[in-house]
Amino acid sequence: MMRKLTNFAAHLIATLPFLLVTMRPAQAMPTFAQALGVSCEMCHTIVPQLNAYGRYVQRTAYSVLSQRKLSREAPLWIGEGGAYNSSNTPDGGVPKTSFGNLEVHAVGYLNKNETYHLQQWITQQDQPGGLDTAWVAQNNMLNNRGHLFVGKIENLVPSIYTQGFDIDGASASATLVGEHDWGATNDNRWGSKYAYVTQRLDLEIGYFLSGEDLNGATDFGPNERSIQWKMALARPDQPIEGGFFGSFGSIPVSTGLDRYRSLAMYVQADPSAHGRPGVLAVYQFAGDSAPGQDPLTQVPLGPTTSRGGSLEIFENLFSNNAVISVRHDFNVAVNSTVNNDSVVNLAFNVPHAPYMHAYIESALGALSTTPAMQPTWKAGILWAVPVQLHHASPHS
Repeated sequence: MMRKLTNFAAHLIATLPFLLVTMRPAQAMPTFAQALGVSCEMCHTIVPQLNAYGRYVQRTAYSVLSQRKLSREAPLWIGEGGAYNSSNTPDGGVPKTSFGNLEVHAVGYLNKNETYHLQQWITQQDQPGGLDTAWVAQNNMLNNRGHLFVGKIENLVPSIYTQGFDIDGASASATLVGEHDWGATNDNRWGSKYAYVTQRLDLEIGYFLSGEDLNGATDFGPNERSIQWKMALARPDQPIEGGFFGSFGSIPVSTGLDRYRSLAMYVQADPSAHGRPGVLAVYQFAGDSAPGQDPLTQVPLGPTTSRGGSLEIFENLFSNNAVISVRHDFNVAVNSTVNNDSVVNLAFNVPHAPYMHAYIESALGALSTTPAMQPTWKAGILWAVPVQLHHASPHS
C-alpha cells in the first residue's frame, strides 16, 4: 500500500515541469505544521479531529496564526486517501477497495486581513473530483473578532461533523424525512457566514445556497436555501464546549416546496492525555412542512417532525497516537419509526510515517443474526504532505 501511494505521488510530481518540488513529512494541516514547527497535537486530538485550540483556529479563519511564519512556506499540500468497505459488492458496481481519492489544498493569507482555503478533488471515489471548499474571509472586523466568510464554506454545525475521524460521522442531524435528507446539513455549500469569536464565545450566522460544484457559485434558481446559526461557549484553552445550532430554509420536492426548521444542542469534550475520556452528545429536533412522498409508500407527506441523537465516548491510547470511540445514534422520522445504530471507530498514526493516519470502523447495527444486519467493516488511510516550491534554476 505504501509503495503504491509513494509511486503515485512521484508520478504527480513529475507532471510539474517548471518547478522543483520538495515533499517533507509533516503532521496536522501540513503547511501550518511545517511553517509553525509544531506537531498535529497542537490542533488535533487525532487528524482530522480538532481539539479546542484547533476549533478556535478554524472558526477564526486561521487568522490567529502568524502571517509572517506562514508566508515562509508554500501554501499547498496534497492528500491521498484509500478506502475499504466490506459491504460493497463488485457485482453491484461498487469496489470494496478504492485509492482514487486525491486532493489538493491551498491555504493561508491573501494579505494581513484576509485568509483563504481552497480544496479541489482531483479524483474522488475513483471518479473525477469536484470543488470541495473555496472561501475567502475578511478578519479585521470588530477589533479582529469578526470574520466574514464568502464562497463554498462549511455549514454551521459542530466541527466534529466535518472534521471528525469517524468514517461515518454522528447521525443526529442526518435523518431522512420523505425526500428531504437532513444529512446534507453537513455538506459544504455556497454562501456567506459571519462569525463573532472571542476567547469565550462563538456566535455565527450564515446564508447558504447550492452545494454543487463551481457552477453552484452562480446558482440562484429555485433550489435549496437556508439560514443557519450557531452559538456556543468555547474557549481555546479548555477541552469542553457546548451550545446550540439550528436552521430554517426551503427545498423543492416532488409535491412542492418543503419549508424546514431545526434546533439542536450539543456538548463536546476532548479526551485528555491522562486518561479522562472525551464525549460528544447531540440532540436535534426538526420539522418539515411538506417533505414530498414517503419513500416506501409513495404517499405524499404532510407536516412532519423528526428528531435524532448521538452519544459518543472517546479514549486516547498509546501515548496519544491512537483514539478509540464508541457511538450510538438514533433517529425518529416518519410514522415514529426509530432507527438505532452502534459504531466503534479506531484512528491511529501509522508507525514510522508521521504524515499517514489510518481509520477502522465497525458498524454493529442491532447485532442481529440476520446476515444483512451483521457488522460491517470500513477502513481508510490518509496521506498528506506539504509541497514546497522553489523556482527551478535555468541550468538545472
